[in-house]
Parts: sequence; C-alpha cells; structure tokens
Amino acid sequence: MISIFRNLNQFAKRWKSLDAFAIFCARYLIYLLVLFLFVSAFYFHSKGLFVYPLLSGFCAAFVFDKIIYIFFKEARPATIKSTKVLIPVPKNPSFPSRHASVMFGMSFYIFFYSYPLALIFLVCSCLIGVGRVFCGVHWFRDIVAGGLVGFLSATALFLIINLIK
Repeated sequence: MISIFRNLNQFAKRWKSLDAFAIFCARYLIYLLVLFLFVSAFYFHSKGLFVYPLLSGFCAAFVFDKIIYIFFKEARPATIKSTKVLIPVPKNPSFPSRHASVMFGMSFYIFFYSYPLALIFLVCSCLIGVGRVFCGVHWFRDIVAGGLVGFLSATALFLIINLIK
C-alpha cells in the first residue's frame, strides 16, 4: 500500500494542471457532490434521496470513524520528509479517511435510489480518495478503509430504517 502512495504522490508538484485537479478533487469535489445530490433530490421530488445518503455519510464519519480512531492512531504520510504535500494536513488520525467514509457512505446509500446516480458518486468518491493520496494527506489504505466504513454505514442505516418502517 505504501508503494501505491509513492506511485501517486511522486507526480505531485510536477504539473500545475494535475496539481490543481488533484487539489480540487481532494478538497472541493465533496461540496459540489452534496449540492448535486440536493438538486437531484429536488428534481426527483425525493427528500430521502438527499437526507438518507447524507445521514449515512455522517454516520460513517462521526460514529464509525470515531470508534476506529480510538483504537488506531495512524500517522499521515505528510510526516515523511519525502512526501509532497499540496493541501493543509488535517489534525485527526489518517486511518480511515473521513472524506472517503463520508463519500462512500453516501454513494453506497444512493444505490438504494438510483443505480446510475450511485455510479457517478462512486467514481467521484474514488477521485476524492485518489486526490487525497496524491496530495499527500492519506495513505491508500486509508481510502480503502473509508470505502469499507462507508459501505458498512450505508448497509446498517438501510437495515435500521427498514426495520423501523
């Protein structure tokens, strides 16, 4: 997994346009996707399309990730001198990626509403994850773990909501 990080991060600070794209994906794409989800929910007249995926993402980040942070205090790759860091380094532990947990939690929950929309979100979630690895703030395993946490969060929330109904 460290080799995947090095293979991606080695291209940082080589081309300004690639750096700009990676920074956009790592920092801002998440906000654009939440806005896109809101507009989609409005268009399809479905509050659930916005509320439940967002709830899944927040549960992934602020419940599951917080529990994992108690047991794992992984240092970020930015602590290694050879790492090329392009964005501010967050203070919370590296494992799992909170951005990946939120986005994959949302993406997997969207599958219960719309397969094509979920695929768009999954691709963008991957771009966010790769962008954060490229920018030097996460290991690749952090993104994979965030994806798994997001999947578990979406599945658990779906089951809980269907038990309540």
